[in-house]
Amino acid sequence: MRMAINEKVATSAIGGNGDALAVDVIPVLPFTETENGRVVVPYLNFYVGNNFVLIPVCGNEADDDMVQMIGSFFTGRTMVPLHVGRILAIGGGGIHCITQQVPV
Repeated sequence: MRMAINEKVATSAIGGNGDALAVDVIPVLPFTETENGRVVVPYLNFYVGNNFVLIPVCGNEADDDMVQMIGSFFTGRTMVPLHVGRILAIGGGGIHCITQQVPV
C-alpha cells in the first residue's frame, strides 16, 4: 500500500522545468536469510564511481534483470554486480552506506 502511494506521488510530481518527472519502479526487493531471519538486500543501495556502478546482488533470480535495468540509467558506466550476501545484510548497511565520506 505504501509503495503504491509513493509511486502515485512520484508520478504526479512536476520538476523545476514544469515537466512531469520520469519515474521507473524497481519491482523487486530481494532478501537473504540470516540467523536472525530474512533481511532485504536492496538493489538501489548502489555506489556510483567514475566509470562504474557497484550494485548489490544476493543470488536472487532477478539480479541480472535489475543490474541491466539500473545500467540503463547510467550509460557509459560499467555495471559491477557485487554479491553482498549475509555480511552487509546483517550489519544493516550496504554498498552506498559504507562508501560515504567521513568528515575530517
